[in-house]
Amino acid sequence: MRKRTLLLASCALALFAGAEAFARFGLGLGTPPLSVTHPTIEYMFAPDQDVRRFGNRLLYNELGMRSPRLDAVAASRRVLVIGDSVVNGGSLTDHAALATTLLSDDNVFFGNVSAGSWGPANMGAWLEEFGAQGADTAVIVLSSHDYGDIPNFEPLDPNTHPTSSPVLAVHELVTRYLPRFLPAFGTMPVSEEEREPELPEAGRKGLHRLLDALAEGGLKACLIQHLTETELSSAPERAWAATGEIFQARGYPIVQLSHRIAREHAAGRRLYRDDIHLNDLGQVALAEAIRECDSQAKREG
Repeated sequence: MRKRTLLLASCALALFAGAEAFARFGLGLGTPPLSVTHPTIEYMFAPDQDVRRFGNRLLYNELGMRSPRLDAVAASRRVLVIGDSVVNGGSLTDHAALATTLLSDDNVFFGNVSAGSWGPANMGAWLEEFGAQGADTAVIVLSSHDYGDIPNFEPLDPNTHPTSSPVLAVHELVTRYLPRFLPAFGTMPVSEEEREPELPEAGRKGLHRLLDALAEGGLKACLIQHLTETELSSAPERAWAATGEIFQARGYPIVQLSHRIAREHAAGRRLYRDDIHLNDLGQVALAEAIRECDSQAKREG
């Protein structure tokens, strides 16, 4: 009996060690990109992070941008690309596959200013805090749901915005990722992108805060509007038109990313990972839209 107990304990320990090794070294769990709270921005990515997740490199610089350190940027011109998880790409997008990385070269640096579920007020607050950082143009990427992404300054959800690394990678696997695929393990909170859109007054104020920050920073700007796959196949939500009208009233040009996505879908190429986020091919289309938006901003500015 004693030998059997020891054997079972040894097997259990070996299985646990194997699961931990797979989660940490096979999946890259255990070292998630961390967020930090901020008194005006609400939250942002912690500075100076270079981690791997699911085989992808996630690089954050000294300002929490998903970009190289600014003191290492030698390009003579800078453009800020500002958005939420669509611009950020998330853990399933490697640094090399980001639209901002694809566009950056020795002449122009496209800085990635983004975080999951950021709304216009978060973006405007980042600009107020850190300024243009030498950029002359900003490309803003917004979806319909961003109108309702209003800062609440509540404690961050560790499942979506972890502020510390878990002791065990397998713990992160079980608590953060299994519920997404196995409902029996629990229910994941609904993300900002999946909530029913509204048109609150705070959303309009957030957009004007962002536009005021662009003007105060002396930045030429252009808006890219991005539709969910559901909107693409049906119709844009009310906030889509409201957002466009506010930018148009300030005289900013607008580029519709959905036109490129629709052409690719007609050719049998899907550009979404889920209803809203872009896969690697989608990042290529986003890069093309950013380049066009930058050109329009320079021309009309």
